[in-house]
Amino acid sequence: MKNINLEWINKDSFAPYGTVIELDENGENPIWQIPVIESNDPWRIALLKVLPTTLDKLEAHPYSRESFEPMSGWSVLFTALPETPHNIKAFLLDRPVCLFKGIWHGIITLTPESVCKITENAEVECDYLNLGFSLQPEIVVSANMPCNI
Repeated sequence: MKNINLEWINKDSFAPYGTVIELDENGENPIWQIPVIESNDPWRIALLKVLPTTLDKLEAHPYSRESFEPMSGWSVLFTALPETPHNIKAFLLDRPVCLFKGIWHGIITLTPESVCKITENAEVECDYLNLGFSLQPEIVVSANMPCNI
């Protein structure tokens, strides 16, 4: 078993991997915004019940972005850039995000189960990478970290 530090999602920490889906209070319209649009391919919306508590493989979708939107429970989203799949980051999935095409990813639950809404292309190609070990997040709370779990 290998532990990995758990990070909070914010616009800067998640920028290499995708878009944080949140309202921009300083945006042109503060109550209705489209943070992600993909007009070339049709999308689908799915629900994922997350049951695993450790991660031993990653997947990537080379031709589709993919959103993860927490609905219930607490999930951890693992991510890695396409060119460095073993340089993995773990994020507490406490807000909706949308991954870029080709980002390696996996998801586990910290609660008995969790549910995420997923939006992605109607047809999705998947690549898989077996890690050769299992990952679980290491939760470290610091004095300056918000703690609303």
